[in-house]
Amino acid sequence: MKKIWDEIICEDQEIDSTSLFEYMFSAASLQAVFNERFLNNTAKGIDRVNGFQFASRSTSELTTASNKCLSGSFCFAPFLEKLKLKGRGKHPRVIGVPIIRDRVVLHQLQKYLAVIFPERVPKNIASTYVRQISENIKNLDPSCTWVCSTDIKTFYDSIEPERLNKEIAKKVKCIHALRLISHALKTPTIPKNTKRIHRSKFQQSTGVPQGLSISNILASIYMQVVDDAFKHSPDITYFRYVDDVLIYGREEPVKKAYKSLRSRLSRRGLSLHNLTSGKTQIEPLSTTFSYLGYTFSWPEITVRDSTIERFLQSIAEKLTEYKHNKAKRLERQKYLTKERLIEIFFMELNEKITGAISGKKRYGWVAYFNQITDLSLLYKMDNAIYGMLNRMSEIGEQAPTAVKKLSRAYYEMKFNPTGGYVRNYDEITTSVQKIQFLAARGRIDPSIQLTDKQIDEIYDEYLKAILAAMHSDEGEIYS
Repeated sequence: MKKIWDEIICEDQEIDSTSLFEYMFSAASLQAVFNERFLNNTAKGIDRVNGFQFASRSTSELTTASNKCLSGSFCFAPFLEKLKLKGRGKHPRVIGVPIIRDRVVLHQLQKYLAVIFPERVPKNIASTYVRQISENIKNLDPSCTWVCSTDIKTFYDSIEPERLNKEIAKKVKCIHALRLISHALKTPTIPKNTKRIHRSKFQQSTGVPQGLSISNILASIYMQVVDDAFKHSPDITYFRYVDDVLIYGREEPVKKAYKSLRSRLSRRGLSLHNLTSGKTQIEPLSTTFSYLGYTFSWPEITVRDSTIERFLQSIAEKLTEYKHNKAKRLERQKYLTKERLIEIFFMELNEKITGAISGKKRYGWVAYFNQITDLSLLYKMDNAIYGMLNRMSEIGEQAPTAVKKLSRAYYEMKFNPTGGYVRNYDEITTSVQKIQFLAARGRIDPSIQLTDKQIDEIYDEYLKAILAAMHSDEGEIYS
C-alpha cells in the first residue's frame, strides 16, 4: 500500500488526482478509516446509528460505498440538523451531522483535497493569529497605523457551489471526485424526524453545509484567489480567520484594501458589513478594536466583554447542572456518594478554569487568551466565580481551598504548563493510570473488572469529550 501511495504522491511530478481518488476510496481504505477513527464515534445522523452499532455491517456498507464512489454514483444521506446558539438576537448556526458511513467518506474527501490543495489546509488556529498580531502591533506607531476590522456576512451560506466546483476542477481532474464533492454540496441538512417527502424543502442552491470535515477546506479553496491578492501586498498586513478579517498598515493602503476586498468578494457572491453597521471599522491603531474575541486598545490587550460574560455563564451552567443532576446521578451510580460528587465537581470545574494539555497542545479558555496584558481581568473573573460558588452552601464551604484560579492558571499555562497545576493528559499512558483517573472522575464502577481494551475505549471517549468542550470554549469565544 505504501508503494502505491509513494507512486501517486511524488514531489517531482503533478499528483494524479484519479489514481489518488481510487486509492483513497478503495474499500480497504474506507474500512481502515472507520476502524481507526469512527468505530467508537457516538454521533448519530438521521439513521440514529453510532459507530459501534455500524461496526457489524461496516464491511458490506463500506464496500458498497467504495464501489459507488469509484463509479460516480454515491449519494450522501441528508445531514441531521443541529442548531448551535450564537447568543440573544442572533440566528443559530445550522450544523450538519452525517451518518457514520458518510462521515467516513467525507473524512477521506477532506484528506483527498488536503493532498491536492496543501496550501489551503488551515495551518493556524485563531490563537496563533492573535499571537502574531499582538507581537506585530507592539512595534507599530499608533499615530500613523490604521486598522480595518470587518467580517464576511453569512460566509458559508453565501458560497456559490458552481464557482467553487470550478475552482476545485482547476486541480482535480477526476470526474468521480468532482461528482462526489458536488453531491456533498447539494445534500440538504434536515431537522430531526423530517419525513422523506419533505426533505427537498431543505435543499439549498447556495452555500457549503457547516460542521462537515470538508467545510473548512472548501471555504478556504473558494477564498484562495482573494487571500493571495492581499497576503502578497507590500503595503498592508492581512489576516483572515474563517469570516473575520483584519487589515492594518498606513491609512490610504488600508482604506484602498477594504474597497478592493469588498469588490473581490462581491464577484464571488460574498459581502462585508458596511462602515455604518457597527461590525466594520477603519480607525487609527490608537482606537480600540476587536478581533477573534480579543480587544486591542494599544498597547493594552484584553478580552471582549461579551466573551467574558459567555465564559462566566458557562461556569454558572456547570453549577446548575450539578445542582439539578446530583440526585439522578447518585441514583444511577450507586458507587458514588454526595461527598465524592462534590470532589468530582471541583475536578471538572478546575479543568474548565485551567484548561489542559493533550498531544503537546494547550486547550481551554486561558490557553486561548494567553496574549492579554490586562491581568487584573483574571482576578475579577476569579472573584466572580468564587461568588457563584459561595451562593451554594454545600459547595461554597469548600470553594476557598478546592477551586483553582484563572489568574494563576494564566501564568502556569504560559510559563510552566507541565508543572502540575494544569492537567497534562500526555502523562496518562498506562492502563493503571487510566483506570485511576476514570475512577477518580466517577466514570467507572470500581467493583467491575474491565479489560485493557475496555479501559482504553472508556478513557479515549471521555478524553475526547473533555477536549471537545475545551475546544468549544476556544471556538465560541469569537463568534
